[in-house]
Amino acid sequence: MPKLIPDAKKNILTTARRLLLEKGYSGLALRDVANLSSVALGTIYNYFPSKDMLVASVMAEDWHKSLINMNKACYEVMTIEEGIRIIYDSITDYIEIYKFVWNEYRGVTSGFGEHHKVLRNQLSNQLVEILKRFNNNEDEQLCPLITETILDCAMQNDIPYTVLSKMINRIFK
Repeated sequence: MPKLIPDAKKNILTTARRLLLEKGYSGLALRDVANLSSVALGTIYNYFPSKDMLVASVMAEDWHKSLINMNKACYEVMTIEEGIRIIYDSITDYIEIYKFVWNEYRGVTSGFGEHHKVLRNQLSNQLVEILKRFNNNEDEQLCPLITETILDCAMQNDIPYTVLSKMINRIFK
C-alpha cells in the first residue's frame, strides 16, 4: 500500500512552480522537485504522468486563480470598457509570468487549438456576464469575436490597449 503524504500534490505544485519560474522549462528537473518537496520521484508520477503534465497543472492552477480574481473584479466594474480592461490586464499579467515557458517549450502546439477554444470560451463567458450587468444582451453573439481580439492584442503586444479601447467604445456605445 502506498505511503500517504499529507498535502503532497499541493507541495509538489508549489515547488514545481517556484523552480519553473526560477529555472525555466528546460531547467525544471522532476528529481529536484521531488527532493525539495520531500517526496520520492515516484510520488510525483502518481500525480503527474510527465513533466509536461506537471507544468500544465502549475499553469492551469495559476490561470484558475486569475479567472477567480478577474470574476471578482469584473463584478465591480462601472462600464463595459472597464470590464474588458480587466480581462485584458488579467491576460497580459498571466502571459508575462509564463511567456518564457511558451518560448522555451515548443511541444505545446499538439493541443493548442482545443486549449485555445477553452480559454476563449472562459473569457467570452466573462464578457457575456459584463454585458448582462449593463443590460446589453443583444450583443452577446459578438463576445467570442471580441474575446479573440482581446486575446490577440494581449498576446501580440503590438496593438496598444488604447486602440482596443476605441474599438470597444464604438461597439458598445
